[in-house]
Amino acid sequence: MKRAADFFTSEISYNFYMHSHSEVEPLTTLAIPLLFPQQLSKFNRESMHSQNIMQFNPKNTLKRLEAEEGARVIGADFGGDKGISQLFIVRGGRLVAVETYSDYVQSTYGDGYLDSLEKTAAYAAEHHIPVGISWGAPLEGTKPQYHPKAMNFLKALDAKYGGDLANVMPTMTACINDGPAGLISAAIEMNRTTTATNVLFPINGGGLNIAVLKDGKIFSTEAGHVEAVEELNIHNQTKACEVYGAKYVCIERLGANKAGIEAQWELLTGSYMRAVDIEVEYKAGNVIARDLYDHSALMVAHMLVGTARAYDIDLSDPQTAIVGHGGAFRFPSYTERIHQILVGNGQTLPRFIATHEYTSGQSNACLDGAALAAILAS
Repeated sequence: MKRAADFFTSEISYNFYMHSHSEVEPLTTLAIPLLFPQQLSKFNRESMHSQNIMQFNPKNTLKRLEAEEGARVIGADFGGDKGISQLFIVRGGRLVAVETYSDYVQSTYGDGYLDSLEKTAAYAAEHHIPVGISWGAPLEGTKPQYHPKAMNFLKALDAKYGGDLANVMPTMTACINDGPAGLISAAIEMNRTTTATNVLFPINGGGLNIAVLKDGKIFSTEAGHVEAVEELNIHNQTKACEVYGAKYVCIERLGANKAGIEAQWELLTGSYMRAVDIEVEYKAGNVIARDLYDHSALMVAHMLVGTARAYDIDLSDPQTAIVGHGGAFRFPSYTERIHQILVGNGQTLPRFIATHEYTSGQSNACLDGAALAAILAS
C-alpha cells in the first residue's frame, strides 16, 4: 500500500511560494504532497457532527460593538490544559482587556477549573457583568460533554452542579464551543478591513477541529474526529479516536499539535516530548520534527478542502477567508506550508492568516469570541 510520502505533485518545486509572507523560510524543501480524494470524501456534515450554532453577521456585529461603548463583559476560555477568564471593556468597537479582573489556571485533567470558574462567577455576580464561556470540546446546551484532558473537572462539575456551567455562572449569557467562539472573533477582525462572508476557522492545538461561517450561519463541527484513511497514517498510529465511541484512528491523532504530533513523536523516538520542545528540535535540524509538522500541515489541508466542499464554500471566492488558531500555527512556516500544499493541489486561496497575527498577549481569539458572544446574547 502506498503511503502519503509516495505521492507528490509533479512539476511543482517547493520554491513555488504563493503567500504574502514571501520572506518566510519554508518549513521544508520536500515536494508538495497530493491530497487524497478518499480522505476528502470522508468530510461531510454528518461525519463532522455539524451543528448550526447561531445566526451571525460580522458587519452588523461591528456596528453593535460601536454602540456598546463602555460595556463590560467577561470572557472565559477553558480547554485541555488551561483556563483563563478576563474582564473586558468595549472601547472604539474593540475589546480592551482590563487589569481589574483576570484569572488563569494551568491544569492536568481539569484540576482547579471549577475553583477558577466559581471565583469568576462570584466577581461577575457582584458587579453584574455578563459572562461568555468557550469550552474546548463538545457541548450539549451549557453542559460540557467530553474532554479527555479535563475529566477531573467534569466529575467535579457533575457532582456539585449537575454537570451544567449555567449552575456555576448565574450571569453567563453565552456558552459555546471554542471553534465558534474563535470564529466570531476572527470573522469580526477580517471584516474590519474587507468583506468576508464565509470564514473557515481551523484550530490545531491540543486537538484538531474547524468551525465555519457560511451565509450568516455559524456551524460547530468535530472535523478532527473524522476517520483517517490508511494511506495518511504513515507512522502506523493505532490509538483510536474514542470521541463518540469511535474505534478508528481519526485525523486528530495524526495532525493535532498535542494529540497527534506529541503522541507520534513518542511512538517514533520512545520518549515523550512537549510540542514546544519538538519545535526546538526542529530548529536544531531534527528530521523527525520536520516531518511530523509537515504531515500535520497536510492533514489540515485535507480538513480545509474537505470542509469547504461539505459546506459548498468556494475557496477562490475573495469573500472567503481562512484564519488558523492554536499552537501549531505558531510553528515556523506552518501556515505557509498549508498554503503551499493547497495551492500546489490547484486551490486558489483568499487571505489566509493566523490569529496570533492580530491578538495580543493578554488575549486569544477563543477568549475574545466568548466575550463577544456574551455581548451579542445580552
